[in-house]
Amino acid sequence: MTSRAIFRRPTPEEAELQLRHAEVIELRAQLATQEAALAQLRSQLHHFEARYIRQVGVLYIQLDDWNDRIAELNNPTLTPASSTEAHLTTTSTNNQEPTTYNLKALFREVAKRIHPDFALDADDERRRTHLMAQANDALLRSDAELLRRMVHTHDLPHDTATTAAKLDRTRALIHELRSDLAKLNTELDALTQSEMADLRRRTLAAAETGQDLLAELAAQVKGRIGLAMRRYELDLARIRRNQPAFNPDALLSAETSGTR
Repeated sequence: MTSRAIFRRPTPEEAELQLRHAEVIELRAQLATQEAALAQLRSQLHHFEARYIRQVGVLYIQLDDWNDRIAELNNPTLTPASSTEAHLTTTSTNNQEPTTYNLKALFREVAKRIHPDFALDADDERRRTHLMAQANDALLRSDAELLRRMVHTHDLPHDTATTAAKLDRTRALIHELRSDLAKLNTELDALTQSEMADLRRRTLAAAETGQDLLAELAAQVKGRIGLAMRRYELDLARIRRNQPAFNPDALLSAETSGTR
């Protein structure tokens, strides 16, 4: 006698839940890919920016300093703010760090989902240990966005919810994952199109032809520093002789009237 397996036709909710689970898996895979791409680009730009600051950035600071000296020399009541200082002020003002309470709440939620105590085997334990290390690092860096994405990426263990509840939660999860993916793509696009990324691309392209673009930029800024130093010396000598500042408008007016 041959035994026949008894198959139960899934309910519409169960069938949709299976499809939604497949969509969640696909979205999580895309999210992981974009996360890795963003992390790699950030690392590349971080190292390139450090090189740029060493070769060119410090020279711009010197140029700002000489321009500030010239401005103060010609207008003692003026208190100029260099472009570097203004940039740092803007950056520090715009950085709104999440509160410690929100960060810890996110971290606890992540830990509920990925803690090594929930591991099914040794491989799963190693994976969860690695994820916990990432979560700890995100907490130290106040990276609430990464912690929030980790919450959406991992399910709670021992889920005993009803099919309807699971379906509702999965639909909400899909919405969050799509939103996270859109934000991640926007952040990746913005970073790819940033001035530093463009300069890095041009520097790498120039290097293929034997050209050192950063060295050329540094030479240009050094030339501008030399001109600023020379102007400062001339202005200082003029002020010591109590001579008015050179005004080219009078000379231009005389030349214009002479041609009529």
